[in-house]
Amino acid sequence: MPLASAAPALLGTTCIDQQGDIIASIPLQGGRFACQSVLKITEAGQYVIDFKNTSTIARFQHEITLENSPQLAATQGKNPPADLAAESVRPDQALAQSPHKKQQPIVLTGGLSSTAHNPFMLRHGRIVSLQPGSYRLVTWLQSPYYLAAPSLAVSELASYQQQSNVSAATSLLLLGILLGLFSYYAILGSLPGHLTERMYAIFIFGNLLFHAAAMGVFNQFFHWHWFYLTGLPLLIANLAYVNFICHLLGINQFHRPRLYQLSLIASSLLIALIVLGMIFPDWMLEMSRLGIVIFLAFGLLCGLRLSAQRQIIAQLYLLTTIGFGILGMMAVNAANASQHIFSIEQLGLFAVTVHAILLAILVAYKHSRLHHEKEQLLLELQNTRSLALNDRLTGIPNRHALENKLLKLPQHGCLMFLDMDNLKHVNDQFGHETGDTLLKLFSQILSQKLSEHGQLYRLGGDEFAILCHEDDVEWCQHQLEYTHLQLHKEGFSGVGASMGIVFAHEASSTEALLRIADKRMYENKRTRKNRKEMMQVLHP
Repeated sequence: MPLASAAPALLGTTCIDQQGDIIASIPLQGGRFACQSVLKITEAGQYVIDFKNTSTIARFQHEITLENSPQLAATQGKNPPADLAAESVRPDQALAQSPHKKQQPIVLTGGLSSTAHNPFMLRHGRIVSLQPGSYRLVTWLQSPYYLAAPSLAVSELASYQQQSNVSAATSLLLLGILLGLFSYYAILGSLPGHLTERMYAIFIFGNLLFHAAAMGVFNQFFHWHWFYLTGLPLLIANLAYVNFICHLLGINQFHRPRLYQLSLIASSLLIALIVLGMIFPDWMLEMSRLGIVIFLAFGLLCGLRLSAQRQIIAQLYLLTTIGFGILGMMAVNAANASQHIFSIEQLGLFAVTVHAILLAILVAYKHSRLHHEKEQLLLELQNTRSLALNDRLTGIPNRHALENKLLKLPQHGCLMFLDMDNLKHVNDQFGHETGDTLLKLFSQILSQKLSEHGQLYRLGGDEFAILCHEDDVEWCQHQLEYTHLQLHKEGFSGVGASMGIVFAHEASSTEALLRIADKRMYENKRTRKNRKEMMQVLHP
């Protein structure tokens, strides 16, 4: 027999509400409902009854009654939970009774608020062993709200196990990714000035709580059976997302005030939805859906507006938002398909996780750009400072740099003023280009010779200065003489420098120090000039 003909089949499913009225589909606003189906089994074996498109169900109870087969067995059977049995539609009141009144029905219970054991990870599947035949399946449902209208499905055990293993492993992996992102950005957001990361962490945490509760993680791992207000974290996450967009795209009352006003409107609407969700908990998921529409609309509008201004962060954010919207629509359409490997909660978790990963990449990219821009600004600042403190022609520190150093000159420091001889003569005879060459050559030779014993500064024109330790004065004088000799070898004969020396302890202020050094330098210049003239008289 082909496998298709051996597959179990559910026929003629009819649902009624607690007033006994037949309904086309179970509304998302929650309530108590009963559905009756005919279950056809062609081969004996173990089968699994589950809801193919959603896991957000507080309590359910399946009752299987034999229609035309003498044998029936199940892996588990319990009486209905007291609150469900007392408040639900009774089968003998609303649905036709089985003619086999003496046949004991199989009762299978479960749900997010139920303490019944779950044989499958993050699923509501219940195992039952059936012989070939026709059965009546009555399912009672009770939940404050539904993420999607529950739809029954029956599968062979082996096929269902394979599917449930794949879906459970995928769901746990996605939840682990969200948990990792939340932990990282929660720590980063706790630091001052990281509001973007803080809002992003709240957004992830709200989605993490909701999906973990809706898929039964808290029920299965922590025995938490209450989920009445689990839609609230999702509403808070929506509010945090609007603030995240503002911080990510730089929207505030001073920068892009119109978009900022729009963010206030969106935030006000989301706060109103939170209040309404607390007042009407059965409508909380509907409020959350509307909240998603609000923050997506706000994000798209901001992304389009700022992308038109060619802002790369806004353009990348717009792509992630469009991708999230596409994944969300695909999740809704896939949940309504005939397959039931993944529920709408799991598909929604996939869409949220992909969006969260893309946003994390975007936040990291923004930080990278900010870090790069900061480095560029620091480099420009350093270049500006270098230009401000260094002489353009010679490359050595200038007068401004000298004055800054003099403010911190120690008591054992020494200032030496230098004034080059015959620079004007070189400029007049050979041109200013040759004069500039002389200045650069003088600075280069003397700076290299001074090494760590002193620092050469150019004050302007033909004036220079040296800062050194008082013990290095004689060393610096020798290096100046060496520089004179080197300049002569380069063809600059008759070039030298007059020197004025003053020690730090001789003056109480920077101005007095400069004044003394300048005075002594000119005294040295006159002395050298008189000596030169005397030599010319003695050796004409």
